[in-house]
Amino acid sequence: MSNPSTISFEDLQKLDIRVGRILSAAPFPEGRHSTHILQIDFGDQLGTKKSLARLAPNYQFDSLVGRQVLAVVNLAPRQIGGHRSEVLTLGVDDAEKNVVLIVPDDEVPCGTRLY
Repeated sequence: MSNPSTISFEDLQKLDIRVGRILSAAPFPEGRHSTHILQIDFGDQLGTKKSLARLAPNYQFDSLVGRQVLAVVNLAPRQIGGHRSEVLTLGVDDAEKNVVLIVPDDEVPCGTRLY
């Protein structure tokens, strides 16, 4: 495994990672990698944003609604098929290379920034 490039602390601070609550999850059958269309509430300041995420097979649509997740909210939007993904929902691979969401241990207000 190669070592990742070193960035400055100032570069890290440019990322705006926030907690949001999934309001809805729908299938994205035309997506090559993305499997879920998520609507995520980031509180009054940021509002609701759309994220396309590769979450199958670990997450069923109805099990996602109401969950809090972490997402990068200040990346440029990406057009994926007929949808515009506005935030990057964060996750890591499990042993089978399926995505496991990064979530806070306890309830926190939507829009709370990671630091």
